Amino acid sequence: MILEAKNISFSYASSLPVFKEISFDLLSGEVISIVGPSGTGKSTLLKCLAGLEDLNQGTVLLEGEEVFGPKNLLIPGHPEIALVNQLFELDDYFTVKENISNQLHHLSLKDRTSFVDELLNIFELEKLAGVQSKDISGGEQQRLSMACALAKEPRCLLLDEPFVHLDVHLNKKIGEYIRKLAQVRNMGVVLVTHDGSEALSWSDRILMMRNQGITSEYTPIQAYFKPKTLFEGRFFGELNSVYIHGKQKLFRPTEYSLKNTKSKVKIDVNWLKSHFKGPFYANYFELNNGKEIVLYAAEELKTTKEIYV
Repeated sequence: MILEAKNISFSYASSLPVFKEISFDLLSGEVISIVGPSGTGKSTLLKCLAGLEDLNQGTVLLEGEEVFGPKNLLIPGHPEIALVNQLFELDDYFTVKENISNQLHHLSLKDRTSFVDELLNIFELEKLAGVQSKDISGGEQQRLSMACALAKEPRCLLLDEPFVHLDVHLNKKIGEYIRKLAQVRNMGVVLVTHDGSEALSWSDRILMMRNQGITSEYTPIQAYFKPKTLFEGRFFGELNSVYIHGKQKLFRPTEYSLKNTKSKVKIDVNWLKSHFKGPFYANYFELNNGKEIVLYAAEELKTTKEIYV
């Protein structure tokens, strides 16, 4: 086990708790995503895990040893825990290459050069290698910040909304590299995001954070197909809610049939509009009670009057 959070709570002075009594663990090579609405304390939780804030209660352990907060340390933070957030803590007057290389003094010159070149390539920073970090864009600074964090070869990597400034191509490339690195190094990764689609593709486990705590734990498949509530399920994509015999039924836009079967229930629908999404059409329907649902199909379902779920 890499990281353990044991009954941890945090609040700023003279204010309500940001979060309270949170417990979870992180295994070697595992990626956990923490998903939830803005303002629930996800970023603050990462700072506490990294030893950058003092807990009001509880303990954080890295491989069995306590992670202390700033009041116990001359320099806040744990050397084996790397946090990447939106602050981009770089050395402004060092070049991109120097920022990365400065994290690698534990390696031989040959290995250092090889690893720097690898990271410059993965994060597509080769053309900026000789540019001072203060002169690159916010998205480039974010990529450099992640490259520097990985250069430290931490036991635990904490990522706070790491792909905000990245395009789809870079998101996929960097995400796959970090997942592979986590498995090769047995490094634990915690990803904070409000984008459930990122969590689905990245994670081994997903924790839902709301109302000052962890409300649910899912595998990616459970989060998508078997969410506990409509609120939680909608973080991971469009989700329909209908009531059948007084009970709420949640289903994804692909979980329906146009043909009657004994095991399914008929729902009358009235087609409203279709949006072309590339691989499919999103067809929007109105129910008899005025509520709206969406169904995915290879074509527009203009003539559809009933579905089965």
